[in-house]
Amino acid sequence: ANNSEALREAALAGAGIALLPDFSAQAALRQGKLVRVLPDWKPVGAFAETIYAIRPYAPHVPRAVTALVDALRQGLAVGFPD
Repeated sequence: ANNSEALREAALAGAGIALLPDFSAQAALRQGKLVRVLPDWKPVGAFAETIYAIRPYAPHVPRAVTALVDALRQGLAVGFPD
C-alpha cells in the first residue's frame, strides 16, 4: 500500500510489519498496540528522511507556495517528537 493509514491499520490487525512515518505510528506505539522492530535499521531511498512538496507544474511558483515550503522545511527540520 502507499497509504500510511492503511499500512498502520494492517499492522494493527496483525498482517505483519510496516514502515510507517512517526506521526502515523506514535499513538499506537504509546498505547502498546504497535512495537518497534529492527531498531537499528534505517530507511534509504524514497523512504528515507525526505519529504516532497508536490504541486502542479507552473513556470512561476507563487510566493505563497514558496512560503509554505519554507515553513514546512523549518517546522519539520527537527522531526516529530516521540
